[in-house]
Amino acid sequence: MNMRLHFHNRFAIRSAAMLLVVAAVLHDSPRVEAVTRISNVCTLDGQMPLTVRGLGFVVGLNGTGDPDQTGPTLRAFAAFLKLSNNPILDAKELSNLGGVAAVEVTATIPGTGISRGQRLDCQVSALFGAKSLEGGRLISSPLELASIVDDTVVGLAAGSLIVEDLVNPTTARVPFGLVMEQTIDMNILRKPNQVRLLLNRQYASFDMAREVERAINTRFYLEANNANIARAASAVAIDVTIPEQYDNHVEFLGLLTEITVKEAGTVARVVVNAKQGTIIVTGEVEISPAVIAHKNLSVEITSP
Repeated sequence: MNMRLHFHNRFAIRSAAMLLVVAAVLHDSPRVEAVTRISNVCTLDGQMPLTVRGLGFVVGLNGTGDPDQTGPTLRAFAAFLKLSNNPILDAKELSNLGGVAAVEVTATIPGTGISRGQRLDCQVSALFGAKSLEGGRLISSPLELASIVDDTVVGLAAGSLIVEDLVNPTTARVPFGLVMEQTIDMNILRKPNQVRLLLNRQYASFDMAREVERAINTRFYLEANNANIARAASAVAIDVTIPEQYDNHVEFLGLLTEITVKEAGTVARVVVNAKQGTIIVTGEVEISPAVIAHKNLSVEITSP
């Protein structure tokens, strides 16, 4: 398991880093093998997050919206008003749009999919020179899949904005602002009876692929009539055939992802990030006994 230490002083970070680098030693003696579930090291092929996006308007801004006479905003807002049965007869009527900002709206559908009626957070970013979105409200905006071949509206986003970064007030978040209008199911079956497991980046290796293959074949050997159902296709992918008796693939996947495997070794590494104030030590690094003290900071390592 990786270890993360937090520091709030650059001198302390440098001091801790020097001690950790000196104290971090690799031992040739056998170590206890870590055991984890397949769900912690693999994902199912097809279970990937999807981005949905659309264009919208933020209203109610206190003069911090798009500059006057911003062509794209004027045209788009006029079209919006026309669709709302309130057409603009003269462009001069929109001569002052300081309280309106054209924005891009995005949201991420999780890899497990989502059902109609469920809600997601969405992110809002100003497009045409607005100074700040603070205090604004996103009016109802349709969102589509981020694909040029599919323009189906999958949800509607609206709600009050929360500016989380005051240094960059032209981006904001709308908590639970997206309401799904469509159900998005992830296709995880490569064939009617086959799925593919993908090792997460930090675990991808031929050793780990073989270990996952071995664990799956051992678990389902008898149920598969003394046959192997898993085959490592690469250092990343393991193909798994669903046994005939599992007509419900969800039941099978629930058992599959709970299988335990031995974690293969990873590269020993100490990463110092002075900007974030963190030091990250991978699981292959052992720390010799050491004491770090600076003002109100105290880190004590009593055993490797």
